[in-house]
Amino acid sequence: MTTYLYIGSSTENQDVDQQAERLAEVYPYDIIVREPNADPGAKPKLDRLLKRLRSGDRLIVKDVSRLGRSITQAARVAKDLKSRNVMLVVDNLEPLCNPTLSVFTLIECAAQMDRDLLKDRQAIGIAKARAAGKYKGRKAIPAKLVKKAQELIAKGMKRKDVASTLSIGESTLYKYLALARQKET
Repeated sequence: MTTYLYIGSSTENQDVDQQAERLAEVYPYDIIVREPNADPGAKPKLDRLLKRLRSGDRLIVKDVSRLGRSITQAARVAKDLKSRNVMLVVDNLEPLCNPTLSVFTLIECAAQMDRDLLKDRQAIGIAKARAAGKYKGRKAIPAKLVKKAQELIAKGMKRKDVASTLSIGESTLYKYLALARQKET
């Protein structure tokens, strides 16, 4: 079992030395990984560290923002670590709740609920628009395009390449090929 302290900052205003001193004072550790003034969107040292962590290891960070740019991203990291049996300690959450992953689980549930509610509201809005005759969905792709796709596939071209060549999504191609097969039978 190895314990890693991850110390990072995304601005020059954040003091990595102060973070390191605080964590080293409170937690026993084997390795400190420092990533000062990293680009906010990229944390290469953290990415490498996350890949290196093994079952039984421990990762200690000063606060949630060290794990990602959003709470959803941080929750995803926490979930991954939990699935790999890596213990995560977030220093500023420890006094509130132990284990820290409980907090992430709660946040992740709230985020999922928010997505579900958004989808429900969207479905209700689409149903109302359809009932009022205002929503007709996407326009169908032309029959000529489906015919061209069938010809290219018959010549041995892969469906993925056909979709790319015709500038349509793969799932759209599969959908229209299935509809064409149904019409033929």
